Amino acid sequence: MALSVVVFDVGETLVDEATTYARWEADGVTSFVFAGQDLHPDALPCFAALRELGLRLGAAGNMYAVHEDFLRPHVDFVGSSERWGVEKPDAGFFAHIVEEAGAPAEEIAYVGDRVDNDVVPALAAGMPAVRIRRGAHAHVESPAGTVTIGSLAALPEALALV
Repeated sequence: MALSVVVFDVGETLVDEATTYARWEADGVTSFVFAGQDLHPDALPCFAALRELGLRLGAAGNMYAVHEDFLRPHVDFVGSSERWGVEKPDAGFFAHIVEEAGAPAEEIAYVGDRVDNDVVPALAAGMPAVRIRRGAHAHVESPAGTVTIGSLAALPEALALV
């Protein structure tokens, strides 16, 4: 079956957490809610390229529900561990993705930065997985055979390999 949906992890995959947390600290922020400026620069161009390929997009991560709002204008659906009541790597989290996507697991590619929370459980759920190597977990080796990219700019081409 061909891919019809691509779902992104949020922290470090879409959001540059290190830069965002440093800015919040420097600005004395007391209301910690992600915004568009917190996205990695390659996120929105990647979304546009995937839409041109006719793919539906989702974002789902271990986060508070309040963080869902800034992503809604850019994707077809958003999910948070808080709203769903289950966190990655639990299989129930990935079951929610399948439900939200309205597609079989094998048609949903999950893109994330962590092997333990993203790649391994997505594969166990029957989804193709793509690992983006960045953030605090960039040094961890990807499992053999895992499609691994260094930027979301490489994702449209990499999807042909999953």
